[in-house]
Amino acid sequence: MRVFVLTILVFATMSISAQNVKVKDIEKSLVKISDNVYVSKYDVSNEMYMQFISDLKNNGKKELYAACYPDTLKWRNKYAYYEPFVELYHAHPAYFSYPVVNIDKKSAEEFCKWLTENYNGTKNHKYQNIEFRLPTETEWKTFATQCKEEVKRTGEGLGPYDNKAMTIGNVSEMTSDGSAMGNNWADKETSMPSPWVGFRIAATTK
Repeated sequence: MRVFVLTILVFATMSISAQNVKVKDIEKSLVKISDNVYVSKYDVSNEMYMQFISDLKNNGKKELYAACYPDTLKWRNKYAYYEPFVELYHAHPAYFSYPVVNIDKKSAEEFCKWLTENYNGTKNHKYQNIEFRLPTETEWKTFATQCKEEVKRTGEGLGPYDNKAMTIGNVSEMTSDGSAMGNNWADKETSMPSPWVGFRIAATTK
């Protein structure tokens, strides 16, 4: 089964690899939370993460590719039937906009390094010498509070919020402190890697 899943995913990432990092979309997603710190409105998607994976493969970084590859078998659960997600969640175009899950903190950090290098290497980007990374727990809470205030003001939210846990109704989110903040759609524990934990990017400008 594992080989079959990898075959599907390799096919999917080949179709993603020809695409460029969508610089303007990234810039539009960033919300300022302090003088030089921003947090993205959105979780990192399967599409963007698998572009990173595809680049690792194309550049011959076999060890990093294997280490950062989503552990699709984490979808197997004795309490619920998620078997179709084992083969499809990270591969099928229907899930490209969904949050990437089943990765650990190190993999998320490697993605941020890759995004930093690719963004700074493009032409006509808005932010100079930007560094993408995981948000700290404090930054995540600050952003969540801003989202909550935005809901009160406009009736529309930017990202995660909740009166008690300040969470998103989607996936829990990694922080650079090693914690996973917020609830998730399955109301599961936030050990990593797991199907219930993803991440959003923070950015520091210099």
